[in-house]
Amino acid sequence: MSEKSSPLETPFADSMQAAVRDLRARFPRAPFLTLGQTVLWDEPVKAAFCRVLEVLAPDAQIVAAIHDTDYFAKLTHLENLNEKFALLEHNDGDTRGLWSAAGEISALFGSETVPTRHKLNENGVAFDRVAKGYPGGSSALLNAETGAWGWRALVHAEGKPLLAGEVLLRDIAPKLIEQIRWAFEESLNCLGASLAENTPDHSAQECTCPSPCENREVAVRVLRWVEEYSASEPGATLSDLYRWLTPRLWATVRGTGSCNLQTSHSLKIFRFNRETFAFPRFQFVDLFLNPATRETARHAYNAAVQGSGIYTLDQFGEGALPFDVVIPKRGRGTLRVLQNSLVIETEPPIKIADVSCESVAQLAEILETKFGAEVVLVGKAVSLISMLAREMIFVFHEKASSYTRLTQKMNASLRDSGLELNLHPLLRLEYSTWDALSEVETQLCLPPHLSRAFGSESISAREFSSRWKEVCGEQDALLANLKAHRSPRELLNFLAREEPHWRNAATDYGAAREIISGVSARAGVLQSQVETLRETAKAATRKAVQAEREKGEDFRARVLPLRERIRDLNEAATARINPLDENNQPRKLTKDERAQNAEHEKLEAAEIEALKTQIEELQTERAHFDETISAYREAARQAQREARVLIAQRVEMETSSDAKTAREAIMHLEYEAELERLRRVRDAISVSEGLRYTNFRPTAWWLPLVSPEGKWFEQLAKTAQARIEEI
Repeated sequence: MSEKSSPLETPFADSMQAAVRDLRARFPRAPFLTLGQTVLWDEPVKAAFCRVLEVLAPDAQIVAAIHDTDYFAKLTHLENLNEKFALLEHNDGDTRGLWSAAGEISALFGSETVPTRHKLNENGVAFDRVAKGYPGGSSALLNAETGAWGWRALVHAEGKPLLAGEVLLRDIAPKLIEQIRWAFEESLNCLGASLAENTPDHSAQECTCPSPCENREVAVRVLRWVEEYSASEPGATLSDLYRWLTPRLWATVRGTGSCNLQTSHSLKIFRFNRETFAFPRFQFVDLFLNPATRETARHAYNAAVQGSGIYTLDQFGEGALPFDVVIPKRGRGTLRVLQNSLVIETEPPIKIADVSCESVAQLAEILETKFGAEVVLVGKAVSLISMLAREMIFVFHEKASSYTRLTQKMNASLRDSGLELNLHPLLRLEYSTWDALSEVETQLCLPPHLSRAFGSESISAREFSSRWKEVCGEQDALLANLKAHRSPRELLNFLAREEPHWRNAATDYGAAREIISGVSARAGVLQSQVETLRETAKAATRKAVQAEREKGEDFRARVLPLRERIRDLNEAATARINPLDENNQPRKLTKDERAQNAEHEKLEAAEIEALKTQIEELQTERAHFDETISAYREAARQAQREARVLIAQRVEMETSSDAKTAREAIMHLEYEAELERLRRVRDAISVSEGLRYTNFRPTAWWLPLVSPEGKWFEQLAKTAQARIEEI
């Protein structure tokens, strides 16, 4: 490596030195930009980059801006709370759809890691089985057991949407202060300290902090700032408070005043009028207005977002552009440019007729004439970065802004079409937050999910630092193990390896299963006998039916012909006694006919008597059919009676008090074990996903709260990696 390219003799990572050197060489006057919706989360951690710039580029400037042009978080089913703002946790139940950025906060170790029903099921939890036995059912289970640990959000609870930049501090301050108090109290509990002046005794858990007053002082100071500003500036907005807090929080994190730090907000940065339209940030908008490039630009945007879940422009309506217009006191809406008019999709939409717009200059003239000079023109998520990257270098944390890949895809398409964008790259910062605790000498009182994972309620910061990755890996293995033990018996035996309670439960489960197994075995014997008797009854019934069939066939073969002969003889006698003439009318018999009839009657009467005698003999002979049928029918009924007796014995056995008690024990233990699986899966997800995520994006005030002397911050700054990401 040449002397020119060698890392400087500084305590910072080589990648950080190389990135800063490269960016300052290429863009010596470009300021660095941080843009976040709240200062109470991860943005002030970028004070670590201030620390870097103090050494590597002391003349560099950072603009820390509040992104206040989005709508404040809202849940529609909260509109009947009779309050303007609500403080909520995020779970997979009632707050499933919650998204909050301007009003979120995380206590120490907390993150917005929601162990959703989908994640639980993916890891082997029989969610429906647990929900069936859980008090209140599925909805209560989701609300109570799937919350993101250590995270709370402020949500707008009124009907009308509200821009973050228009949230009045006097309206939100009570809930904001409640939220901050909650976060600090939860965090101080992890340090053996409290917001209360008299710190409670935590010696029972061996969670003593070397200097709890110092930790408490950081929390009290921040809380006092919010309370005092809210009281002294009743007409201010939440954005005003955040901007006022920005240099103070950055300095608190840094431990001293920060580098060349300026503050701003997106309502100012994107203010669009006759004076500002020529700013480079709005040149990107011009690509979508200029007739020579508008179709190329629209196609590039649509192709980039296609299939991502983000609307393509046609879904916003004819002439839609990937930019929103913010009109003071009237809201924010998509800009649509039609042939002779403009439409802004506020609620309700605003139409400006008889105008033509083919450039940002014309657009600025139209909007300022109609609405005044305070109008804002801001890019939608995918376009916003490209607007600001024309003038500044975005500083992003790793894992921040999921839209950048779509922005890069759109910009690549524009460049492939021959358009020159002249954009600055992004700078990505990657922290080793938890590794950096290695220099901190304090004792941590772990919350329950971490306590279980680390095997201790109390742990030194150094030990936490050295073990957290290993513990995350162990939680991944635990998730696989919990998923692998599918049956209740396997799960109970797995749990029994760890705790006496579950060993007893596994023993009780085995005993109850033995009782049910014995009952099942005996019931099985009875049921087998029942099945045999049922088959006997069916066989006897089949034989009875067959005998009845044979009886019928015999009747038709031997008795029926004789009866038919008797009928024929009687019909013939009737015809002779009552003859008809050629007109089919009755006529009188002649003397000779009467004599002949008398002779015939004697012969026929003798034959009929003989036939009847033969029939009677046959009926006596055929009596064996009835005896056989009756015997078979009785055998079937007897088998059925015996089966019913056995069934009653089986039911009595299966519903005995012992069997009922055993069955209830099995159901209860299976429910308890599955609920325990759910909770362990939930906790493992919270540990493995939560720690890995917060390793990249920690809450800024954690650093001085845990390490007031600044060791955690210094180590984080020294070990932070950086990479340049072209957009």
